[in-house]
Amino acid sequence: MTLAKGRLDLHIKPVRIRFDDNQWHKIIVLRKVQEISSITSFCRLSAIVDGIYAEHGHTAGSFTHLASDRLLVGGGADARSLQGAKGINNFVGCLRKVEFVAEGVKMELIDAARSGAAGAAAWGKMDFHCREPRASDPITFTTRDSHLVLPPWKAAKSGSISFKIRTNEPNGLIMYSRSGAHTRQDLFAFEIFNGHLYLHADLGSGPVKVKSSKQRIDDGTWHDVALRRVERDGRVTVDGSIVEFRTPGDSTQLDLDGLLYIGGVGAPFAPLTVPPVLWTGALRQGYVGCVRDLVINGQPIDIAGYAQQQDSGAVRPACHTQTSHCASQPCMHGSHCLEGWNRFHCDCTGTQYTGPTCGKDASTLHLNGTQQMTALMPEDSKTQTEEIVVRFKTTRPRGLLLATSLENSSDRLQIFLEEGKAKMLIHIGDKEKTLVAGQGLNDDMWHTLRFSRRAASLKFQIDDEPAVRAETQLGKQSILEFRTLHVGGYLHAGEEIPHFVGFLQQIWFNGYPYLEIARSSGNHQASHQGVTPIIRVTGKFSKRNHPVHYPVTFTSKHTFVGLPVLKAYVETNIYFQFRTREANGLILYNAGRERDFIAVELVNGHIHYVFDLGDGPVRVRDTSRSRLNDGKWHAVSIGRPAPKRHTLAVDDHVTAVNSQGSNENLDLDGILYIGGVEKSQYGQLPKQILSRHGFEGCLSSLDLSGESTNLISDAVVPSSLVESGCDMYASMHAGKKCTHDLCSNHGTCVQQWNSYTCDCDMTSFTGPTCNEEAAAYEFGAGRGIITYTFPPNQRPEMKRDTVALGFVTSVSDAVLVRIESASSNDYLEIEIVEGNVFAVYNMGTNDHPIGEVGVKVNDNQYHVVRFTRTGPNSTLQVDDYNLQSNHPSGRQLTVFNSQSTIQVGGRWNRNKGRVERSFLGIIAGLVVNGARILELAAAKDGRIITRGDVQLLPPGSLLDRAAPLQRMQQTPASGFPGVMDDLIFSGAGSGCAADDEDEECTPIYEPGSGKYDIITPVYVAPTRSPTTFRPKHHKEDLQRPSCDDEEDCEEGSGEPVTTEEIFVTSATDSSSVAYTTGREYTTSHISTQTSPGSPSTSTRDIVTDSVQYNVSTTDLETSHVSSVVTQRSSTVTTQTTTTEMTDPPPPPPPPIYPPMPTPPKNNNNNKRITSEAAENAALIIGIIAAALIAIVLIILIILKFKNRPETSYKVDETKTFCQDPNAALLGAAGSGQPFNGPMKNGANGSKANKKRELIDIKEWYV
Repeated sequence: MTLAKGRLDLHIKPVRIRFDDNQWHKIIVLRKVQEISSITSFCRLSAIVDGIYAEHGHTAGSFTHLASDRLLVGGGADARSLQGAKGINNFVGCLRKVEFVAEGVKMELIDAARSGAAGAAAWGKMDFHCREPRASDPITFTTRDSHLVLPPWKAAKSGSISFKIRTNEPNGLIMYSRSGAHTRQDLFAFEIFNGHLYLHADLGSGPVKVKSSKQRIDDGTWHDVALRRVERDGRVTVDGSIVEFRTPGDSTQLDLDGLLYIGGVGAPFAPLTVPPVLWTGALRQGYVGCVRDLVINGQPIDIAGYAQQQDSGAVRPACHTQTSHCASQPCMHGSHCLEGWNRFHCDCTGTQYTGPTCGKDASTLHLNGTQQMTALMPEDSKTQTEEIVVRFKTTRPRGLLLATSLENSSDRLQIFLEEGKAKMLIHIGDKEKTLVAGQGLNDDMWHTLRFSRRAASLKFQIDDEPAVRAETQLGKQSILEFRTLHVGGYLHAGEEIPHFVGFLQQIWFNGYPYLEIARSSGNHQASHQGVTPIIRVTGKFSKRNHPVHYPVTFTSKHTFVGLPVLKAYVETNIYFQFRTREANGLILYNAGRERDFIAVELVNGHIHYVFDLGDGPVRVRDTSRSRLNDGKWHAVSIGRPAPKRHTLAVDDHVTAVNSQGSNENLDLDGILYIGGVEKSQYGQLPKQILSRHGFEGCLSSLDLSGESTNLISDAVVPSSLVESGCDMYASMHAGKKCTHDLCSNHGTCVQQWNSYTCDCDMTSFTGPTCNEEAAAYEFGAGRGIITYTFPPNQRPEMKRDTVALGFVTSVSDAVLVRIESASSNDYLEIEIVEGNVFAVYNMGTNDHPIGEVGVKVNDNQYHVVRFTRTGPNSTLQVDDYNLQSNHPSGRQLTVFNSQSTIQVGGRWNRNKGRVERSFLGIIAGLVVNGARILELAAAKDGRIITRGDVQLLPPGSLLDRAAPLQRMQQTPASGFPGVMDDLIFSGAGSGCAADDEDEECTPIYEPGSGKYDIITPVYVAPTRSPTTFRPKHHKEDLQRPSCDDEEDCEEGSGEPVTTEEIFVTSATDSSSVAYTTGREYTTSHISTQTSPGSPSTSTRDIVTDSVQYNVSTTDLETSHVSSVVTQRSSTVTTQTTTTEMTDPPPPPPPPIYPPMPTPPKNNNNNKRITSEAAENAALIIGIIAAALIAIVLIILIILKFKNRPETSYKVDETKTFCQDPNAALLGAAGSGQPFNGPMKNGANGSKANKKRELIDIKEWYV
């Protein structure tokens, strides 16, 4: 956006996400202007893609209108000459629903061009329709296990198949199909092995293996492959090079009634039996790379459509290359990094570590000479190739490391130690071969043994010594058959090779880490589950250390981090470590199509793993005897070793369950949430998920489906409330060393030599750990103010200011604190404008506003505001939401000269002698530059003057006094009222996708989601009618900036939904009470708002909100500030315009009617009862009335006890109560209580030492 004052650029570049993927994407661009004062307006520009990826910028100044006379869609006659286009070409692709809304004008631009509306025209070649994705659209297989399943290839007598592939990986199974009947061995497959393409075919009378490529094809470029077969004769063409073949035997039909697998055969131990001649299948090496233009028998196949319907997480649309991964040295502990297609692979077998980046301790098995591990396969295995790794340490010269066996057969493969040397013996049919490598291997040092076989080619290696190679002829087509795998010794002692004594690690056989499988499966496995081996271990596993890497700290329960969808379609593999003192919190959640979902949460100090494959939810709980919220690191591993077998291991204590039903795939979609979800989403989670807030504490070592994830750098939805690192040594000096959670309410821990103290100045609380109530004053409707006056000889010159306070209010416009200068116009004011908190300061140049528009604070909830200023720069934080920051551009003055007065609760007009923009409610714990102003007032300090309706609250009574206020009207904390309901933002709204650490943003929301708020009925306190003052708009003081650009303005990790406000207004004259109702709508045109029922009904034009920001952008790591200016002519802002409208506005809620007036009492004291009969009648009537009253009282008491709230009920409630988050809610810090949404459960009733009335908050849908 370019205006008179400069240019503003927004860049949306999420990590590992591209938008040229031939998928529909939704873009919303919003520009809003709000008048802050008579000389300052605020312009905010926001761009959001797909409701997830957002960028925001803002500027302030003296604006004029944004003048526009043409709207160009898709480019222009000369795109490179368009202002701001930066030489970008015209758009090529599809557009739909292009809407433009401004100043009451709404246009659908494509419809206008299609219908030939006046002023609309189309240039160039344009079709007013969009084709469906073509069959040629490429897809990318991202993992070894990712694959697609297609119908059988019908090619009995003849057939053809062609496709294009692109990869840099030397091995991978591209496609595979075989006969569905066990009696037939018909086979068709393409695989890449050692960089060359091979065709496998078997018509039932013998297999043929055709090397189809003359050059290696793992060079990262596209290669054309075509197969044509007629009966026994065929031809394979690769990039124009033809290879012909002929199948053996006399069979001429290829009967493939089995499914056609593309990209691989699925997860480990899949029920599919792969023929031994298919080496990549036997080694479970799926294809990783791109495929396009699949044509079978002349018919194009929409593989992109199949990918969308099947494993959309691991099979992605489009095909893009990425830069080298190994250059950043991601593999730890000296392991070897191997480049792959848009991925890397770490070879950990030569180390004592495992995992995607070799960051986890590998399992270590100790065998004492009578112990062993056996793996019984579900059926006889046949292999023509083996890849084996064994890492061992021993002092014995002899011992069996690994062997295979088959009952009633002499076929075997043995690897063992003899006289300190490693020997390999393979016996197949009537042929046998022995290889020897290494010497002195019984030196009590770790050694890594590797053996590989490709049919008759053998390779045997110890550590980094030269490999021993051999070519030999083996019987039975070199196919080894076995049923049992022995590690460390045979079950029966009669064998000639003694048991191994020592330690074993890294037992890999054809891609399977058997030690890790055995340890993660536990001892619960008694059957094959159809496809998995039965593993028995009699040795003892050593305790693992679980090293920590990539630790991060979630500093708030109201934040989350968003990652790409979890790849768990066929296999679930999750590992992480956590450390916390909180007993509850959602750690991981990914929704799916239909009912599928996966979640991990902490409930009462225990890990709960909840998932649904489509057959109903399953919950797995850890078996730990003690709670895990002990401030120590705990390791969590989640696996699915078989399609219906699920394991949860916490600190190596394994729990396993079997799921019921027919579904075997976990069909996930959307964002993978780590640490929590959006605030409004907790009420929509599956009811089996108990969490109502996020996780607070440390997470580390996150491995997801074989990929190591960094929650800071890999997040597609980052959060500024998630910080890198975690104090790992705090538990070593418990009670003496600072950690982030020792001081409550955002107190700062100050490390002493052998202890710590808490600095509570920025908390609004006091006490040793900042959890005690500070001095509090209640400001009544009679207008009151507290003024602190500096002595004339002690007026400070401040380069830095810090202000913190807590407050409870229902007013939407008031001054909280104002600091003035005695010698200049310098001032600092913290205020409430339209329910949002803003700070405005002027050091002698311009007004600099900073605000938090993501949180409504006029909701009668306790909120804490923290403001800091250093020179012209400032930060503002409300509760524990994102820190807003402001960095004004240009030359600025830095010193607040001669501070003279601090005014609390309003602004004192000396000329008129009255309080203006007065505050109504409670202010507590005010600290200005280290001075506790309210404590000074309570101590009757001589520098304090108190005027008007101001009352000191008794010590410790703040919670009780605030309670009646908190039971009144509840207003949802909506950032941009009614704008853009269903966007995803984290971290108290962190939707930033910037690459500059100073460039943060504020999410806004999309209308028309169809979601409406929960209305909480109004409770009017009987003692005093709450007075809700509308903002008084004074030209000279209307400072109402909105959210600053530096952070998301939205409440913690939640989407604000359409704001519905019920205003209860009372005039100061008690004889004329007026009640009004109003509702803000999400509309896409300029609308009006009317307040029915008020003495003077007012109608106002609703225009865009106005705010002031500075935007920081990044250009080659150099921060610079761009200023953009615009102006609206209207100054009153009560609504937000958006660019899209999908649902009509819902009807307004019914008005809240005033209570029925009580009729005056009839004082007929002069009439007396004179007759005895009348007296008796009166006595009887009195007795009956008393009895009726007693009955009514009993009924009321029964109902009272029957309906009283229970904390346990609140915890399991699935709907979030309509209350604003308040991280600094009184008494909330460090209590560890469960929350219902952001509101602590039991906050109204669980305090045993607080005697106050319990009134449950009811909810209705309107």
